[in-house]
Amino acid sequence: MFRSYILVVTMLLFCIVVACKQQVHNKKTTTDNTKIAEQNITRHYGDCADDSTCKCPAQFELSDSPRLTHIKDQFYKSETGHLYEKTIGLRNVKGQLTEVEYFNGYFCQEVDPMSFEPLHGWYAKDKNNVYYYRPVSGGMQVSKLNGADPKSFKLLAGHYKYGMDKKFFYDETQIIEGFNPTKTKQLFNNKGEVTAIVGNNKRFKLDMD
Repeated sequence: MFRSYILVVTMLLFCIVVACKQQVHNKKTTTDNTKIAEQNITRHYGDCADDSTCKCPAQFELSDSPRLTHIKDQFYKSETGHLYEKTIGLRNVKGQLTEVEYFNGYFCQEVDPMSFEPLHGWYAKDKNNVYYYRPVSGGMQVSKLNGADPKSFKLLAGHYKYGMDKKFFYDETQIIEGFNPTKTKQLFNNKGEVTAIVGNNKRFKLDMD
């Protein structure tokens, strides 16, 4: 009888220990999953403002605006110095694509908000750089055009995706190879739109859409 009592008590203690360990494991798993979820909504930006090790949220909701400092126009800055652009993107809301205003931080961090100037097309520039600036489903794409000269950059007449500076012609983000602007002739139609560029025994026809 006594031995049976000891056996029952031992089994009860074993069950309690196992239950406690399982509870600790579940709590640790929940904590780890929470950390993973937090990491998933945080992206690393190699060009984050003056700090290549900065980890900044990819976006802020409109309700988070008190956490950001307004710089100029659509640009805001977080406490870490990361730039955000107030923009409108498409979100799946109750099964329907809906336009939602939010703060997007997924763009080139070299932008100077004080001198940033959208051009009449898929480009923008500031005092330092030229940017490919076009609407996408997540808001506006802001990508630096490496090597482009902001002082001389302009769009080709009648176009939104072709541009030029003192060194190159551009088709969206790509340089149109083999054309020196100082030695290239632009051909126009009766509307004053550039239809083609000709130079160095080459001809490049522009899309007229």
